[in-house]
Amino acid sequence: MTVTMYNEGVKTITITIPEDLDERAAAEARRRGISKSELIRQGLGSVLTPAPREPGEDPWHSLAGFGAEDISVRPGELDDVIYSQ
Repeated sequence: MTVTMYNEGVKTITITIPEDLDERAAAEARRRGISKSELIRQGLGSVLTPAPREPGEDPWHSLAGFGAEDISVRPGELDDVIYSQ
């Protein structure tokens, strides 16, 4: 089961699609265990270009905190671990 939480504003829209497309979408959503709304969001996300980042947003920020607090890496340590035999 997929649960999606939205911290940003969301908007409800109404679309008109052919009945057969709605039936196929419902079947695919059931198969994936998600709502039709989530299926449509995923579909739109796959065809639209990513939203532009805010000015000054650091792309590395999303990686911050991925390790334990006591992990520290000195210069060259990763190379030693990866390439040492």
